[in-house]
Amino acid sequence: MGEPVSGAEAMKVSVLMPTYRHERYIAEAIESYLRQKTDFATELLVCDDASDDATFAIAKEYERRFPERVKVFRKSRNEGLMCNYKTLIDNACGEYLAVLESDDLWVDEKKLQKQVDFLDANSDFGLSFTRVSHLRNDGAEIREMPDYSDLVESLHGDMYEYLLLRNIIFSPSVVIRRSAFDSCCDMDDFLDFVTFDYPVYLSIARRFKVHYLKDITAMYRVSGSSISNNSDLAKVLRFEKGISEIRKYITGKYGSGNVSMSKIRFRQAVVMSRICFRRGNLPMAAKEFFFNLF
Repeated sequence: MGEPVSGAEAMKVSVLMPTYRHERYIAEAIESYLRQKTDFATELLVCDDASDDATFAIAKEYERRFPERVKVFRKSRNEGLMCNYKTLIDNACGEYLAVLESDDLWVDEKKLQKQVDFLDANSDFGLSFTRVSHLRNDGAEIREMPDYSDLVESLHGDMYEYLLLRNIIFSPSVVIRRSAFDSCCDMDDFLDFVTFDYPVYLSIARRFKVHYLKDITAMYRVSGSSISNNSDLAKVLRFEKGISEIRKYITGKYGSGNVSMSKIRFRQAVVMSRICFRRGNLPMAAKEFFFNLF
């Protein structure tokens, strides 16, 4: 963990930005962080995973211009997303962690202030998330995500069991209490996972309440390489099988609460078969359904 800053300007929020080959988007992402208006100190930590384009140079220029707010790290070789996140977390010294991947954007200048104000006042909550919009590569907004206020309120913030079945939290919307992360999450265990966010949300939701803000504070970019929009069926299925491995790890460690394992398997079977069906592969859809069900 990074060394905390002492005094009145102690670091409140460390914003984590892993990046790789995002020269097209990273400046816009950083600018959206710099527009945040807070009454506390924040830092943006950028870690470039040995990009072979101008990503690192663009980030370093922002570090030169804003040395008190932007810190840039670079891997000597490509190590993958999870190792990138580990480097960022090891260097973060904020009381809270926020995530802004380098192709996403923040669109609410008070995003961090709103979420931190709530978390400061409610110590039983370990995580806050908000609504987001989806964004295309060309910058056009695709759609707004639904308002989950009624759902989260009905669960009284206890979202562990719901998240076991479906993840409705998008990474650029989150603020995480660092002490909750440290007590619930083991990055060494997470290094082989396909994604950072899902095991973190589940681990924290098992022991802490989850806060929801209905304001749209961020845009999540959906590109051709995004899993949700990828035409490579084998790649998408590998990712979803990786999500299944995360669920197995989490339920093995914490149990599944009142959600039966058969219900979790059924949900996984539906997701896998739907992926194949939507890409026109009906035989594979049937195969994935029955394979994942049993």
